[in-house]
Amino acid sequence: MQTCYQLVWLAAERTPDRIAMVDDTSMRQFTYAQLIAEIETVAAGLAERGITKGTRVATALPPLFDHGVLILALQRLGAVPALLNFRLTADDLAALMEDGEIEAAVILPGDELHKAVSAKPQGMVLVMGGGSEDCRGDAGALGPLPELSPDDPAFIFYTSGTTGLPKGVVMTQKTTEHRILWLSTQAGLRHGAHLRTLGFMPLSHAIGFYGVFLVTLAMNGTYFVQSAFDPVAANDMIETHEITYMFAVPQLYFALTSAPNYGPEKMRSLELCLYGGAAIVPALLDRMDAEWGGVVCHIYGTTETMCSLYNPDPVGRHTRLRPGFYSRTRIIQLGGGPDEKVAPGEEGELIVDATIDTIFTEYLNRPDATAEKLRDGWYYTGDICLLHEDGDVDLIGRADDMIRSGGEHIHPSEVEPVLAAHAGVSEAAVIGITDAKWGEMVVACILTGEEPVGAAELDAHIRASGLPGFKRPKAYVMFDDLPRNAAGKVVRRALRNQVEAARDGNNGLDFTEL
Repeated sequence: MQTCYQLVWLAAERTPDRIAMVDDTSMRQFTYAQLIAEIETVAAGLAERGITKGTRVATALPPLFDHGVLILALQRLGAVPALLNFRLTADDLAALMEDGEIEAAVILPGDELHKAVSAKPQGMVLVMGGGSEDCRGDAGALGPLPELSPDDPAFIFYTSGTTGLPKGVVMTQKTTEHRILWLSTQAGLRHGAHLRTLGFMPLSHAIGFYGVFLVTLAMNGTYFVQSAFDPVAANDMIETHEITYMFAVPQLYFALTSAPNYGPEKMRSLELCLYGGAAIVPALLDRMDAEWGGVVCHIYGTTETMCSLYNPDPVGRHTRLRPGFYSRTRIIQLGGGPDEKVAPGEEGELIVDATIDTIFTEYLNRPDATAEKLRDGWYYTGDICLLHEDGDVDLIGRADDMIRSGGEHIHPSEVEPVLAAHAGVSEAAVIGITDAKWGEMVVACILTGEEPVGAAELDAHIRASGLPGFKRPKAYVMFDDLPRNAAGKVVRRALRNQVEAARDGNNGLDFTEL
């Protein structure tokens, strides 16, 4: 077993003089040897302030250069970073720290968050400004590496929190190495100096930390920090630094291709581009496949599992997925147990073997939620898949997003791409609301593009698409923006509330029923 710190230390042993990290704001850069020296210095400063093996330390920071160093320094001490989404409100961050029994926190300057956090029981708050100067010490006084067992906690990540405060997802030390090695076995990521990565995903996201930051350093690549996502600057960084690898949610890729300075020539250096974490608009995927260098690949996973399914070549269909080297999955009857498998051609819930070494251990201080998701040695994802004869699956959507209308089951993911294919639609979210006639009425929530589009035109587009009639939206609501959580995902529960209020004439939105 290699810990997070040991993986980076071994990389420094192999290539001490290779550039490991480059900052976008100050243009500071560390070789691997310099990075290890900085980690030791910061770790010594943290140790002088009482941080030790097992200490839970929350970070609520953007993907800064020094945030990466801080996480590695905490790992050098055997402390347990709790990586919070800095976009959450101050009150939510403070509540998560209190609920997680956090003993220390590292935050940016800011009166609101500092006040909210300081009012909570944890004993120490460090404010990180432009650098890690508040966390430095005498590296010569730092003791040896702590002894850590495979089952000791290593990290706490957090779910998206679409139905309340995010849940803390506890990962043990044994998960770390496996959470990056799958990128070679499934995605084909190669070790070596060719690996140049753009780091624009937050480190509080499992993709941003394991799938971008840590894997780059462990595989002796160079990690180019983008401390605040800017699609114009990102396009220039890809071209200037000849970026070869990216892994992000589709929304960021959409922003890149929508930026005024975007051009296919900027993407020629790319060798591997992975996406996951959300559905992708078909038109965007087609554009990436046609205009970007290298391979574009879909990865399915969750914070709890990391990677469960992937889209391999030569399948070549981005919606068709299969288990990888580190996963064992089943598609079971909804509400059934692990032995109640569906037959090929049927849909069911995806469950993942919870005994493999990439899987989380528990939800922090949430035994009820843990028991709901971890049962009989399996993790119940809540995602619906269609099983094929050869064992491949099509990812359909969330079980709790399913619309039950007129006795039929309708998945938003079946309707949304059809709507999004219309030139007048920037984004579409499909929901079901209670209805006396249908049980649930299918409603399309639309963000329009540059050219306004009306419900009648979209209905004609749907009818011409070949989509079965029972899946056709029965009403449309046009939005200036859709409710989202801190991770940028549409919060369908809030959307349903807004649409039902619009139907009742209570919020000024135009509810057009066909």
